[in-house]
Amino acid sequence: MESIKRIELTPAEVQFCMAIATQRHATKKPSQQFNRNQTRFASDFAGVIGELAFQKVYGGEINQQILPYGDGHKPDIVLPDGRKVEVKTSTFTGKDVTIKFRKNELDFEWCSLVQVIGSPDVVNVFPIWHKREIKFTKEDYGNGERWVFSPG
Repeated sequence: MESIKRIELTPAEVQFCMAIATQRHATKKPSQQFNRNQTRFASDFAGVIGELAFQKVYGGEINQQILPYGDGHKPDIVLPDGRKVEVKTSTFTGKDVTIKFRKNELDFEWCSLVQVIGSPDVVNVFPIWHKREIKFTKEDYGNGERWVFSPG
C-alpha cells in the first residue's frame, strides 16, 4: 500500500486555490452549512487545496469549470491513465480522520483523501483507493445520509 505524502503548497498555489474557490463559491446557491466550525467558503477553499495537492502527487487534471450549483457531478481529477477520482478534503487534524461521501459521489470508481494539517498550505495526501477496497458505514449527521470511510 502506498504511504501518505506530506505536501507543502507555495504561496502562488494557495493564491490559485483561493481564486478558484472564490469563483466556485460565488456561483453556488445558498445552502446549509456542512460543518458548524467552518463557513461554506472555507469548505470550498479546503476542497480546492485538496484537489491541487492531490494533483501535485498523482498528476492529472483538476476540474476547473465554474458552474452554478456545484461541479455538475464531474470528477475532481482525471488522472493521465483516465481514472476519474473523487478527492475528499478534511480539515480535521487528528489521527482518526474520516472521508464522508454523498451517494452521488460514490459513482466514481476511485477516491482519495487529502487532510489539511497546517492551514492552508501543509497537507497529507492519502493513497488512491478503489471503492471496492473500502468498507463503508452509513451515517446521518443531520444533513442527509453519508457513506463514511476511515482510512485508519
